Amino acid sequence: MIPRRASPPPDPAEPARIGLAGLDAGPIERAFRVETPGEALGALPLPFEYVDVEVDVRRADGSAVRVRGTLGARAIVECRRCLEPTRVRVRARWAALYRPPGRVTPGEEGVWALDAESGELDLAGPIREELWVRAPAWVECSRDCPGLCPTCGVRLAEQACRCPPLEPDARWAALEGLGGGSADASEGASEADIP
Repeated sequence: MIPRRASPPPDPAEPARIGLAGLDAGPIERAFRVETPGEALGALPLPFEYVDVEVDVRRADGSAVRVRGTLGARAIVECRRCLEPTRVRVRARWAALYRPPGRVTPGEEGVWALDAESGELDLAGPIREELWVRAPAWVECSRDCPGLCPTCGVRLAEQACRCPPLEPDARWAALEGLGGGSADASEGASEADIP
């Protein structure tokens, strides 16, 4: 995104705020990085190392302000199967509409209160919300990660486990015959054989 007109650089203490001075003269475009997302944006679903944000801020109807942008974030978390550090990337397009507080309906999706007196937009809420929606609930280093042996803890991708096979649980014995017949009984059946 090539800025047509950039607002002043962000305050390092509050990087997710954009000054609205001069917005009436035209859109404001800005790209910035939030270096400490957990501090600047609030509680997040993953320990993100940074969040890169590009925004386009424009006047909407009357006193409202529309923001559209993209974000990219990176976190390193443990694979849920093998516990190896795994890199997670989140990329998303997002949009938000800021209206004066009297024109914001509670629960209205994508609409935020505009504090006209401050002369700034606080983008922390929409960015945080987008990260919560886009972040994976479960992180795996690969789709076929075999994980750890539940008995000895060996990482199965690196070496074979030498644990003896688990004994069948006798409590499940009553269910063994409920599979609906063997695979051989169903072979050769055609649609004409089915009533």
